[in-house]
Amino acid sequence: MSAKKLLRPAIGLGISAGCLFLVARSVPFDEVGRSMREMNPLVLLPAILLYFAGTTVRSLRWQRLLRGHPVPFGELFRALVIGLMVNDVLPGRLGEVARIFLVARHGVPVGTSLAAIVVERVLDGIALTALLVAGIVLSGATGWMLELAVVSGGLFAVVTIVLLWAGAVPGPARWLGLRCIRFLPDKWHDPLERLMDSGLTGLRAMGHPLAAIQVLLLSLGAWILEAGMYRVIMTGFQVPGSMAASVMGAGVANLATLVPSSPGYVGTFDVALQKVLDDVFNWPSVAAVAFTFTVHLVLIVPVVLLGLFFLWRENISIPELTRRPRGAAGAPVAGP
Repeated sequence: MSAKKLLRPAIGLGISAGCLFLVARSVPFDEVGRSMREMNPLVLLPAILLYFAGTTVRSLRWQRLLRGHPVPFGELFRALVIGLMVNDVLPGRLGEVARIFLVARHGVPVGTSLAAIVVERVLDGIALTALLVAGIVLSGATGWMLELAVVSGGLFAVVTIVLLWAGAVPGPARWLGLRCIRFLPDKWHDPLERLMDSGLTGLRAMGHPLAAIQVLLLSLGAWILEAGMYRVIMTGFQVPGSMAASVMGAGVANLATLVPSSPGYVGTFDVALQKVLDDVFNWPSVAAVAFTFTVHLVLIVPVVLLGLFFLWRENISIPELTRRPRGAAGAPVAGP
């Protein structure tokens, strides 16, 4: 493997290690372990059910984004769970490649799948920013929380406008894309043009206001369910819980996963959630870390186990999933 391919995983591992060091130095881990053992385990089942309810909503959103490609809903749910599992065990967000591979078997062009995943990430960013803003309103938080909300809101607003434009008027977007492709080596022109065409086809869902509102509402619904999972787990700890802490914690912790990290977003997720609970809600540090680790385990362990089960049922290996998808050529996009 080349040094360039090793660089990104190495950076992610370094960031994760640094974040874990910050968490470890703040509390004695024997007390964290005791706090986790004293948690009421009965809260875990409804928390897991809420998480998979959110995953079901995300699968429905994916189906809306892939309209025109009749992939069965059950296939999309399995592909999404497998993709989440791969992201939790392998670096580089290879779970997205796995999802593209799985739906390509149903004739979905690679560019269309890629465009849908990009739209998902942007909608997730908007929904998480909305949760952060809701938490600020409910708690009266100021300082770095407000700054994060402004930066995040501005960034995702700009990207959303670009995607809406490309989906609504693909002709000018294609013209601009072709001009950019011409700066690259000739051997890349044809494959990139096909990828761009199928990608613009995939963005058509964002070109219709009603469809765009539908997928945005589904995104909000999925993250509200996940914030509910945080709230349920809070009831298992002897600390004051609130919806404000749940929605703000979910918003900040998941926005932090945009930072490169190790598989499963270890470290970046944890230090962000702990900081919210410490700085804004004045939780005891031991309880904040114990809660954070419990939430992270609930987010990782069930989906990894279910994803491995789905892989076994599909008779596909993880290396097969992370190879470059082939087939499912992209369809050209007509001008306005």
